Amino acid sequence: MKRWQPVSVLSDIRRGEVAGVRIGGREVVLWREDAPTPTLHAWEDRCPHRGMRLSFGFVRDDALGCLYHGWQFGGGARCRLIPAHPQVRVPASIHVQAYGVREHAGLAWVSMDGAEDFPAEGTGPGNVLPVRTLHVNAPVGVLRHVTGIAPDAGIAWHGPVGLAVHEPAAGQAMLHVVRVAAAQDVSPLALSRWAERLRDAVESGAATAAVMNELAAGERA
Repeated sequence: MKRWQPVSVLSDIRRGEVAGVRIGGREVVLWREDAPTPTLHAWEDRCPHRGMRLSFGFVRDDALGCLYHGWQFGGGARCRLIPAHPQVRVPASIHVQAYGVREHAGLAWVSMDGAEDFPAEGTGPGNVLPVRTLHVNAPVGVLRHVTGIAPDAGIAWHGPVGLAVHEPAAGQAMLHVVRVAAAQDVSPLALSRWAERLRDAVESGAATAAVMNELAAGERA
């Protein structure tokens, strides 16, 4: 089934920044152009030259450069500059595998399998602020059950708080926390600490109902 997965809070990928994520055991680089209207990109995290991770690289205007030999790839994922041979016209065959990416509900959503229509109506409001992403040492199915995320959904809303998960590798999970921008009474710091308590309960096998009830009751201090 073609689908979109929430893989990072947007605050982790600001203008001109690069971040590496794992999705189902596959390495993906997220990067945002250093431009007035910076576009977010999601590519395979591997330079086609020597296989160096592009997430170790750097952003130059609207291109991502490899740290190893400085090869630069433009927004279309094609190599446009080989510094050792600046006068050479780079063949179109030199490119990086690009994936679909969307920004919505404070999250970066990636499609690894060519999904086209992004289901914005099923992911919550657009005016949402990112809070935090945490690694959870537990199967993603366990975290989906605890947080109430339906099997075919990417996010679950508990009042003004959104909880999303994805699987970086088998037996592991990433928890992404966001909140509605208008919910001024929801402290990002308190929500971050609440998420840590949830993570600790899941990892230790302790009961999680009480922690989730804190969220429902607005008790996140």
